[in-house]
Amino acid sequence: MDPLKICKLSSDLLVLYRTICPKRTKSRHRLVTSFRYFLLLSTFLLIGCASLLPPERRIYPKNPVTLPEGMDIHQWMDAKEKQFPNRLGASQIANDEYKFTYFRKEFTALGSFRACTGLVRSINPKQVEFYNLVSMINHGDYTINRRSKGGDLGPMSEKERTEILLPCIEEFLESPQTKE
Repeated sequence: MDPLKICKLSSDLLVLYRTICPKRTKSRHRLVTSFRYFLLLSTFLLIGCASLLPPERRIYPKNPVTLPEGMDIHQWMDAKEKQFPNRLGASQIANDEYKFTYFRKEFTALGSFRACTGLVRSINPKQVEFYNLVSMINHGDYTINRRSKGGDLGPMSEKERTEILLPCIEEFLESPQTKE
């Protein structure tokens, strides 16, 4: 049998002038893809994210709050739930600690509800402490459904703290003489 004669193609003659790097395109693609993800993520973080004030600035400045005479934290929270039956949601999370969400009467200019949420704990039988407070501008209607429909959390600045969060807490702390 005769040996096969392989004719050289014209493209085979250019082999001497080519650099063969089989992984070059994959590594370059990975680098470009990684750079794009990094750019997208960093853009999102720089534009779309802001941070809340630190926890030591999200406490009530007039802590501790003295409870009415003859009430402990449980009786006081029950009185608050009776005072604001439609605007307050509270749940006990520990023996002498509650989580609450209070919706203000006041709307924003766009018709959203302002709310504040946080934790309240008994530091002694006659005093409570408010901490881990957060304000919310809620796009949901609490009269229909208490679930949040999205919104903005705060305070992210001292201005938001004094204009949104603290008035909400002050309204929540009104004496139970005014009933809805």
